[in-house]
Formats: sequence, C-alpha cells, structure tokens
Amino acid sequence: MDVEVRTEGVTKSSGSQRIRQDVAITLPSGEVGALLGHLH
Repeated sequence: MDVEVRTEGVTKSSGSQRIRQDVAITLPSGEVGALLGHLH
C-alpha cells in the first residue's frame, strides 16, 4: 500500500475535557477522507 497522507498524535479538546486523544489516520493513495470540526 502506497501511503499518500498520514497523521499521528492528533488530539481534540473542549476546554479541559479531552474529546479524542492520540488519533492516527492513514489514507492510501487514491482515497479521499475528511476531518470534521470547528475552530474557536
């Protein structure tokens, strides 16, 4: 598998509460993905 995009260690917090921690995402070449959320 040829890896086109890889992220590791992503964390989402809301105030002092951690919603997601240490998320890793790997998208093979030719795949489409999206991270949804909002900025404050």
